Amino acid sequence: MKNIRLTSILNSSLVVCALTIGTLASTQSASAQSTTLAEVTIPFAFQTTTQTLPAGTYRIDRESTYLVRLQGPSNAGGFVMMHVAVKSHAADHGSLVFDRYGDKYFLRQIWTAGETGGLECPKSRAEKESLQAKNNQAPSTTELAFNSIPQH
Repeated sequence: MKNIRLTSILNSSLVVCALTIGTLASTQSASAQSTTLAEVTIPFAFQTTTQTLPAGTYRIDRESTYLVRLQGPSNAGGFVMMHVAVKSHAADHGSLVFDRYGDKYFLRQIWTAGETGGLECPKSRAEKESLQAKNNQAPSTTELAFNSIPQH
């Protein structure tokens, strides 16, 4: 009886391990398949939720549903967690939207041509502080258009 019980426990453990390894392996391959959204020249330094990046040309890759990678000049860049944003009509062209407080720019949204769904950055601590410093006045908005890179 003990042998049957032990064998059953071991078989269950092996199945769980195999399922876990399979899940991890498929997650790795899915995350390795990024989609390049655009290359765009940003003429000013800007901030994401976690870092300040210099002006320059950036390649924007969508790594997953909520993760974007910015790759810019001299290895500047990094990953940005975003959430889904929706417009009532499809964007005519791809664009990056920045909120501006004085001379500080914060990445707000990424829109792809022909899509009603886009990506939006949550407000960072630095942006919230800038908003408070401006007595909660709405920021001005700067939009940079880009041409999407065709996928093969």
